[in-house]
Amino acid sequence: MLPAKKPELLAPGGNIQKALTALRFGADAVYVGGTAFGLRAAAGNFTDAEMRELLTSAHAQGKKVYVTLNILPRSREIAPLCRYAETLRDMGIDGAIVADLGAFLALRREVPGLPLHVSTQANNLNADTCLFWAAQGAVRINLARELTLSEIREIGDALTAAYGYNAPGLEVFVHGAMCMAYSGRCMLSDYLTGRSSNRGECAQPCRWQYTLSASMTEEKRPGQLFGIEETGEGTFLFNSKDLCLLPYLHEVIGAGATALKIEGRMKSDYYVGVTVRAYREAIDRVWESLSAGESGELDPETLARLLDEVSSVSHRDYSDGFLHGGRGEQVYGTSSYIRNSVYAGLVENCAPDGRGSYKLTISQRGNFGIGETLEFVQPAGPVLCHTLAEMTDGEGVSIDRAPHACMTVLMCVPFPVEPWTIVRVRKPR
Repeated sequence: MLPAKKPELLAPGGNIQKALTALRFGADAVYVGGTAFGLRAAAGNFTDAEMRELLTSAHAQGKKVYVTLNILPRSREIAPLCRYAETLRDMGIDGAIVADLGAFLALRREVPGLPLHVSTQANNLNADTCLFWAAQGAVRINLARELTLSEIREIGDALTAAYGYNAPGLEVFVHGAMCMAYSGRCMLSDYLTGRSSNRGECAQPCRWQYTLSASMTEEKRPGQLFGIEETGEGTFLFNSKDLCLLPYLHEVIGAGATALKIEGRMKSDYYVGVTVRAYREAIDRVWESLSAGESGELDPETLARLLDEVSSVSHRDYSDGFLHGGRGEQVYGTSSYIRNSVYAGLVENCAPDGRGSYKLTISQRGNFGIGETLEFVQPAGPVLCHTLAEMTDGEGVSIDRAPHACMTVLMCVPFPVEPWTIVRVRKPR
């Protein structure tokens, strides 16, 4: 069933820079972690001051901020979790993302007025589970990545039949890394490193390279082990592909999804900006088509262009995950990311130079130099290109390359660009 309104594009905000980038490039909402109780301990996360800054910016744009409180807490942690949630509610957050039933019930009781979303960590795999959460007062349910399209539709139909347009929203992951375990229920990291994935500390041992070894004994030498090892480079037997549902957004929206979520709080602001930008355009086009009674499919030229965009950022091989019941989505040969471009910098200012060109102030993010063709990815509008003939450092001294992180670079280009424009250099393919 088609949702009543265009689905929300929900993007990751690993820190204040990434969250603001996501909003600038077209996200309707961001999900972020506070100082505690989230599942990305290594992300930058947000102090109270940063949270207030983000909320002010987001709400001024008519956009939303959700905060993850989705660890699986021990009994002693419930009370402090509620106290922290009360602080967040008073700041004005638009919802808290919760995985644990006990935490959900405690927050509902102790922090009235705080909208509660159910995390994918709750393993929301069937209609009965989602109807249960709806009865508890959940305003949104993030479905498990393992669901097929028909299962998503079945859940959406069940909620609509029970609650009509007052049904909780259904949130579906459409892009990003996939865990090899059911919605993150994995003990590998805890077992091998003492870092629990369910406490936000996953070391991602599923991405490590493994070799298979065995041992044998000889009957006259009991207790003496002789190793037998696999030869060659080993294998990445747990290493899943990345999810990309750009070609299937019309199916996901048609199945009843009301929020489309991009994974990646640990990814760069470049990844966030480019990926959000591509999905913003795709969702707008798909929704316009579906609303007109058409198929919603992206035309081949647009789809190819948007897939090229999301392939320009660091990623693993893409797949449609479980959406169509597929299997065999591991990458056995390597756990390395595919990197088709260099994030060169971020435009901080653009001003006419009085001679028909525009002077850009750029904060460097990656090494680039004279003779390279720069691509300017604006928050909206076409990607613009310029082959660099000259540039200076922040003091006006001519330079051939910009090798230092976050150095100021000045250059002139024949077109204006918006602040926050991403500058990149494509690698030869």
